[in-house]
Amino acid sequence: MLKIGIVGAGVMGNRHEGRVADYGAQVVAVHDIHLPAAQELGTRAGAKIVTDDLERFFDAEMDGLIITTPPPVRLEPIRYACERGIHLMIEKPPALNIADGRACLAHIEDAGVINAVSFQLRYGSIYERLKELLADETVHLVHTVCTVEYYLSFRMSPWFLQRQISGGPLAEQAIHILDCARFVMGNVKPVRAHAIGAKNMALDRTEFDAENAIQMMYELENGVFGTHMNHCGTKGGGFELEVIGPHLRLRADARGGRNGDRIVGHLHGNDFNEPVPAENSIGLDKIHAWLRAIETGDRSLIRSDFGDAMHTLALIEAAIKSQDTGGFVKVDSNAN
Repeated sequence: MLKIGIVGAGVMGNRHEGRVADYGAQVVAVHDIHLPAAQELGTRAGAKIVTDDLERFFDAEMDGLIITTPPPVRLEPIRYACERGIHLMIEKPPALNIADGRACLAHIEDAGVINAVSFQLRYGSIYERLKELLADETVHLVHTVCTVEYYLSFRMSPWFLQRQISGGPLAEQAIHILDCARFVMGNVKPVRAHAIGAKNMALDRTEFDAENAIQMMYELENGVFGTHMNHCGTKGGGFELEVIGPHLRLRADARGGRNGDRIVGHLHGNDFNEPVPAENSIGLDKIHAWLRAIETGDRSLIRSDFGDAMHTLALIEAAIKSQDTGGFVKVDSNAN
């Protein structure tokens, strides 16, 4: 039985513990700076070590570590894990910024541990199928949308809407679907980005400074131009992804419902409306794929390792910087 530790006992830590248990692995240690949160999760998981002391946490014998802390808290737990040869699953974004990410990546590469960043859309069957359809096609434009209802419901951790901790909506929300746009076109690297945004909701909530509305434009190294709309004050939420080229216009309709997820649009002059299966080709989600990779040593199960995730982070960082400069910002081509 694989022995897993969790650093960060919030919503995602609790969710991932459930997936670990479903796989048949055991959470043996839980850490959180808020001890009651660690105790609640640790009790449910039956963890042997439950603590707010990181050194004591690493007294546990672990095969893998799941890190679900806010983005500024990455380097220390990653360093501890790498020194002990513990495999890593890291929540998005991989780090708050490129400088921190490079420091984390250096430890990961030196240790050679199996590592994954929590971009779950790469394991969605609808995006896997779209990637297959685009393999031999020309794409000129990609458009994505991300909506959440934070500024309406406030059902989220407060730091999600605090830019200094979360990085803002691009890093906390949009990063999933922007990474997915890279994925469906073959992990293509970004070149430049520009974004504008505003906070014009919940003006009385001065503790929150994250924008609720953002419009972004970017370029990928394969010549594709991308646009992204992000709004974190919309009733109901979700992701949208559409690609356009000379012979295609395809949209990943991932809203599910009675008819399930489908890819719809036009392809080579014909209407296209294809249902996709509930499971992807490997039958594993991001957590189960990572656990299986630890068991078998098969790194091909990992669809987003830390090194590749750095290119998505570099795109986000350039877009955030552009909001201050007012123009396009070149993406760090040596992100990893």
